[in-house]
Amino acid sequence: MEHEGLPKGRESAIWTSFRIQGETVFQCVKSTFEPDVVHIHDHVAFSAAAKYKEAFDCPIIWDAHEIYEDLASIEEVRAAVNSRIIRENVPYADGFITLNQSIADFYRNKYPELPPAKLLPNAVEAAARAHYDGRLHDTAGLVRDQKILLFQGGYSPHRGIPALLDASRWLDEKWTLVFMGWGKLADNIREHVDAPSDRPDGRHRVAMVPSAPHNELLNWTAGAALGAIPYENTGLNHLYCSPNKLWEYPAAGVPILASDMLEMKKTIEKYDIGVTVNRALVPRDIAMAVNALSDVDLQRMRRHCDTFSAAESWQNYEECLIRLHTELVEKSSAKQRSILERLQHRLTRIFRGA
Repeated sequence: MEHEGLPKGRESAIWTSFRIQGETVFQCVKSTFEPDVVHIHDHVAFSAAAKYKEAFDCPIIWDAHEIYEDLASIEEVRAAVNSRIIRENVPYADGFITLNQSIADFYRNKYPELPPAKLLPNAVEAAARAHYDGRLHDTAGLVRDQKILLFQGGYSPHRGIPALLDASRWLDEKWTLVFMGWGKLADNIREHVDAPSDRPDGRHRVAMVPSAPHNELLNWTAGAALGAIPYENTGLNHLYCSPNKLWEYPAAGVPILASDMLEMKKTIEKYDIGVTVNRALVPRDIAMAVNALSDVDLQRMRRHCDTFSAAESWQNYEECLIRLHTELVEKSSAKQRSILERLQHRLTRIFRGA
């Protein structure tokens, strides 16, 4: 920090740390090959955008998966650093990618120098759905006809886990709340799993299974009747989120129960692939929404998951990514050719004049 002339303090320390991380990635690229285009994910690597431009003079694409200055529970000082990184490196971006229109609108309004956004969500590849073999029920100790409300992924704060655990008290006996993942709140979940229950064997109120290998994830997820995405309304990043699970659950044929965050609600209602609950996440309301779903409702939404997965598979988006790369490289090449032609013209005039 002293070498860079920065004032002492936490903001300078974070800024220096992120800059070093970004430059470390840059040096690895520079020592490995010379790219035709640089595709940068997230904000830390974006801190070295100027170095990529200086070293390679090639197109740079920034791929923003989040609203980095309004992440859940982010410190004010860290938010300021994230905003500074984006503001200082936006001029070097030739292409811009993000997940949905709400996030695109945020960046367009906050950083108008960014190129127009290309929307590429966290879609999964279309694949034939495997026959469910009972593994989720068996591992959770449930009878095969038990309906599972599944939470899969990281057990992190602000993902609605406490509300789900409270809601389990009012779930009908035919429903079990199952957690499949890892993280900070594992002990809280374990307390509910181990709590005394008046339910019969095989119909636990709450169960917990280990996280699944990614290449087997859909085979495990397929055992759920409903997949939970109950994100808490902690700020714009959650309000506008389009998480992976919005594609992963339907890919396994599993409808969704989500908080009514704007982009999730829009997608769920457009394709009728689930239900949303008020983002206040009142536990009794969550349980009532689950209990109210009939077998007919679940079957209908399950069919619509197939429609959604076909319409929103990665195969339907990859061409947009390829086209963006191709157009930027061609534009850059045309610019280089134009510069070379002008140089050749000037040299010809000089030599002929001589």
